[in-house]
Amino acid sequence: MTIQVGFIGLGNMGLPMAHNLLRAGYPLCVYNRTAARAQSLLAQGARWAPSPHAVAERCEIVITMLADDAALQATTLGEHGIHIGLPPGAVHVDMSTVYPATSQHLAQLYRESGKYFLAAPVFGRPEAAAAAKLWICPAGPAEAIERCRPLFAAMGQGVIVVGPEAHLAHTLKLVGNFFVISAIETLSEALTLAEKAGLTSDTVLQLLNALLPVPLFQGYGTRIAQSEFSPPGFGLRLGLKDVGLMRKLADEVAAPLPLADLAHRHLLAALARGRGDLDWGALVTVVRELAGLDPRLAREGVQDHP
Repeated sequence: MTIQVGFIGLGNMGLPMAHNLLRAGYPLCVYNRTAARAQSLLAQGARWAPSPHAVAERCEIVITMLADDAALQATTLGEHGIHIGLPPGAVHVDMSTVYPATSQHLAQLYRESGKYFLAAPVFGRPEAAAAAKLWICPAGPAEAIERCRPLFAAMGQGVIVVGPEAHLAHTLKLVGNFFVISAIETLSEALTLAEKAGLTSDTVLQLLNALLPVPLFQGYGTRIAQSEFSPPGFGLRLGLKDVGLMRKLADEVAAPLPLADLAHRHLLAALARGRGDLDWGALVTVVRELAGLDPRLAREGVQDHP
């Protein structure tokens, strides 16, 4: 019999992920704080539930894809939360980006009540989510990971199993996002230097594609060079949250992250200028301003809000 799956959190990532589960044939029960976000899923056969608790009591596996720690805790705990509604032996899979201590606490709570908690953050932008090309990094009890593998296959191109401790998956997510923000900072500085010194961005991108032929640098290099920041693949406001989490973890384990500190200042300055709803690649706008250049780069769409 096909398992009953719940999905909570239908944002830019969650909605295409849920669509892929429907396409794979899974009966889906959904909840989102803004109900209108679920309409396309309901039109294709998904069922609506009035609360996270109602989703959980109907499903064997519940997936959450939420904005931050506060949203995950509010959705999981309390009388209307997933934890109380989830039947014994069922699985809560959180695919959000949250602080490792949050998932460590939830894993212990679920373990004590005879239920399973997996942390399974993902790597990939919304277009990768829509194409089922995410990389998924689960951690938690091995038996729960194996139960969820078919779902992961419907949403992603590969699985990197982190191990039995759920919080280490969210640690890996922060490490991975450090790679991304480091690339954004590097590209922003390099392209700004190139422009001020008389090079065209096309020439720099040719060199970039020759030396670093990987999607991370090629994708962000092109978007930064062409000011493709709206609609955002990953919002600057959320990026600032993630960099804050990695800096918090670095302080906790005494591992200095000077590059993250620098990127945090640039992201914060961009937010202060009213750019929080742009892609986090818009960090470059602040680097350009520091160099005396127009923040808008080559294209329209990066608005300055002093």
